[in-house]
Amino acid sequence: MSFAQSIIAMFVQPILSLILLVFFAYVIISWLFTLNIVSPNNPTARTIYSILASVVEPIVAPFRKIIPPLGNFDMGFFFAAMLLYWVSRYLIPGVVMPALA
Repeated sequence: MSFAQSIIAMFVQPILSLILLVFFAYVIISWLFTLNIVSPNNPTARTIYSILASVVEPIVAPFRKIIPPLGNFDMGFFFAAMLLYWVSRYLIPGVVMPALA
């Protein structure tokens, strides 16, 4: 295994998995706000949401410019999450695994 493949396997894969977890938490908190389960005026919840948004929004913004929302469903967010998942689960193992064979 080359050095670049080791870096991808040890650092990039876990970072992508963490970003996907942040995407999931962002969606859950936005749903909690939308359904009035958690008040948007709650300072702790608003702080957590803004921290998650600072990670999610730069990734999703280019997709939102290209793909319009479908009703209330943010298609840009959906495609960004699907692309991250695809890279994390299929592309990176495809790059790393041939070196192990």
